[in-house]
Amino acid sequence: MRGNYPLSGEGLQNKDSSQDYGAKIGLLGAAISTFGDALQTIGGAIAIEEGRISDKQQEQEIGKLQSQIDELKKEQSENNAMSIEVELLNKQLKRIIGKLEMDDESSENFKTKKKK
Repeated sequence: MRGNYPLSGEGLQNKDSSQDYGAKIGLLGAAISTFGDALQTIGGAIAIEEGRISDKQQEQEIGKLQSQIDELKKEQSENNAMSIEVELLNKQLKRIIGKLEMDDESSENFKTKKKK
């Protein structure tokens, strides 16, 4: 008849062990939660670092693209300058050819006049 007395040794042991069991579960839950928070913090730090690295790589790529653009602009301006020079040369050649043709016609006219 030990069970009828709430102050018996077994009753206290059952009550104490159930409280210990609950405390242990609570402690385990808190430990798991703390571990989860630590993992979350580490994950956040890794994400920030990856973002920083990605930004740095993008800046380097943009720098390379900008230098390529500058080089192409330089080449284009050189080509434009050459194109202008070629156009001037073409105009001068046309003038020279025109003058030569006029001189040729003049000399032929002169020859035909001499023959007469």
